[in-house]
Amino acid sequence: FRRVLFRSMTTAISAVVPRRPTMLAGEIVAVAANVRPWMRLNVELCDQTGTITLRFMGRTEIPGIVLGRRLRVHGTPWMEDGTLIMLNPLYEFET
Repeated sequence: FRRVLFRSMTTAISAVVPRRPTMLAGEIVAVAANVRPWMRLNVELCDQTGTITLRFMGRTEIPGIVLGRRLRVHGTPWMEDGTLIMLNPLYEFET
């Protein structure tokens, strides 16, 4: 049942309300690993309406997270310096 909900109820990135849990779907358009000031992987997810940065703390790579791959994610976004960020979201690869 939970998997069906995860697959069916997504929100457009342009309609995201910060600090409210949401499910999104889109395509990876950028991947950047950083080690300073802290280790993290930033992944830019884009749909036709906007872009959000998915930030995975403590990781510099995740198998399967590559440019052009489609993802569905669930998490709580917030705004940081005018950019939507989602920290350590649950994710699922779309086929």
